[in-house]
Parts: sequence; C-alpha cells; structure tokens
Amino acid sequence: MKLISIYEHMEAGALKVPAGQNCKIIFRHSIRGKIESGVGREVSLTDEGIELCRSFGKKLQYDIGYVASSTCLRNIQTCENILLGKGLDKNIVKAPNEMEGPQTKDRFLSDKVFEELKFNNQEIIFRLKNEGLAGFNSIQESAKIMLDFMFSNGNVENTVDLFCTHDFQMALLYAYLFDFASTRESIENNKWPMMLEGMIFWGTRNHFWCSWRNDIKEFVNT
Repeated sequence: MKLISIYEHMEAGALKVPAGQNCKIIFRHSIRGKIESGVGREVSLTDEGIELCRSFGKKLQYDIGYVASSTCLRNIQTCENILLGKGLDKNIVKAPNEMEGPQTKDRFLSDKVFEELKFNNQEIIFRLKNEGLAGFNSIQESAKIMLDFMFSNGNVENTVDLFCTHDFQMALLYAYLFDFASTRESIENNKWPMMLEGMIFWGTRNHFWCSWRNDIKEFVNT
C-alpha cells in the first residue's frame, strides 16, 4: 500500500503491506489547539491540522473501509477531514471504550491518579508498565481491548481501516508491543507518539504484523 505521510516511517511501513491485504492504521489525532487542563474534549484541530488530514486522505492508495474514533472533537475532525480528502462520506464509529478508555478499570480512581500526577502521561505509562496503578487496567489488558476491537471490524481486502485515538493510548500499544517504558530512560530516549503518527497492522488477530518507526514485528497469539 502506498501512502504519503509527514512521517517517513509510515510511508516505508505501508509499502510492506502485502498487495491486496486489508490493513489497519491506529493513529493519534492531527494537530490541535492548546489544551489548558485535563482532556480538553472540545479542543479543535488547527487549520494546519485539518490540511494535513485532507492531504493524508487524498494520497491514500487503498480505499478506506471501517473508520472508528475517540469521541473527542479533534479525533472526529481528524477522521472527517481524512475522508473529505479521499472524497468519501462514510460513517465514523464512535468508540469511547476502545479509543479513549481501554486503560480504565475504575474511572473515579484513575481520574484521581491522573490529577495527582498532574496528567504526566509519561510517568503514568512508566508506572503501568512496571507496577500498575489503582483504577487502571494493565498495559496488556488495555492493549488487548484495542487490538480485539481493531481486528473485529473492517477486514475487507484492498481496504485500510482507520482508528483515531490519543497519545496515551498509542503509548499503551507502544509499551505492550515494542517494550517501550520499561525504564524511564527508554521514555526519554524515544519520542512520544506524535500527532497524526500511527502504527500499521496487517494479518489476523492471532497472527499479525505491526510496523512502527521503522521496526516491523510479527506477533502470534499476542
């Protein structure tokens, strides 16, 4: 599959998808305005963020199949503008459990942790990876919720399924699939998931490949 992205590793990864196979991209939303505190559910994309989405959609080689998103405005706008760039009007499935909250076991307790740690996502991911936190699912449980959802939907040959999420959820997958955040040094030495940056998957739930930052890994019964 050919795509044009601001990230060269995504272009290279897409070329590894076997011809005709379905693939899936899970990615962080595009460039947004400033969030003053917390989650900022109604923060919009910037004009630049919108144009990047439209360009991304326009230059996708595959037809777009299934589209799912966090319910935050910036995520919905990301999907809408990718589809607009492709010239499509498709349903966007809102998936709050899978694209926003796969990490949440008890919302009251997890929200309290976020506040106590001042929304330091890097520190939270590190602690989840190494010791766990009250109110949170484990890294493995969180990642499996996302992977189960992704491979349960779409799957039509010659199409790409799109899943728009957030940096924290991308980091959960990064930590699970690529052993990110085992140490604080690994967080410091690797870039945090960036806006409109994504992982590319192909295969089946029980046997798939994932391309992320010029690393392609094969997973069986993961």
